[in-house]
Amino acid sequence: MDYIDAIILGLVQGLTEFIPVSSSGHLVIFNYLLGTPDSFAFDVLLNVGTLSALIVYYRKRIKDLIMRTFVGKEWALLSKLLAATMPAFAIGLLFGNQIKSLNNMVWVVVVMLVVVGILMIMYGSPNKDADDTPLETAINWKVARNVGLAQAIALIPGTSRSGITILAGLRSNLSAARAAEFSFMLAIPTIAGATIKVMILDGGWSYVTANVGVVLVGNIVSFASGLFAIGFLLRLLSTRGLKDFGWYRIGLAAVLSVLLVTGII
Repeated sequence: MDYIDAIILGLVQGLTEFIPVSSSGHLVIFNYLLGTPDSFAFDVLLNVGTLSALIVYYRKRIKDLIMRTFVGKEWALLSKLLAATMPAFAIGLLFGNQIKSLNNMVWVVVVMLVVVGILMIMYGSPNKDADDTPLETAINWKVARNVGLAQAIALIPGTSRSGITILAGLRSNLSAARAAEFSFMLAIPTIAGATIKVMILDGGWSYVTANVGVVLVGNIVSFASGLFAIGFLLRLLSTRGLKDFGWYRIGLAAVLSVLLVTGII
């Protein structure tokens, strides 16, 4: 992998990690086009850049949560965030190798692109009467459970973590802004956990030490594009919801299907 590959994959990861069109579906195509089919470790390590983008974008919100929790002793929101991470954490820990193997099954990506795309078209419209109060009051245990279970489903490649969790939030009567905010706050421990797992258990540290330059460049690009993607999605969600992304996902599934049937990938 060279620096051009790192820039392209960093751009793809940064944009598609937050825009709900499936990062795995796009990485399948771009890894093939670039001739980097065995870049699983690199793809996951790009999460350092997207995680940094989340922390920077929501820095004031994160600071407020820390102050409320550890100074004001208001543990409710943090406890619900942690509880919502548990389904994905448990399934990832128990079935990590099986889930990793799904990344090589393009038909799984295609199916999930279509299924979640249809759900976005059917149920992804913003509700003007939804709960737009701060997360501290908008998120109850039922909402945390629904979004947490949705995030566990997102372990299947092709799903889109941001897409399925925002959709679950919308269906739980959260406003588009609150659904996205909870989804992105929930992404911080989830992305951090997945990255640490790859670093410690899946040879990520060895990969970094052998490819410092490309990993650094890729993460700088994923950070910058991730910041843009968060702002873009938040602006679009309030007016358009998820429907447009649903149609895009179905189109992407069609492209992948053609490449699969013709034996190109």
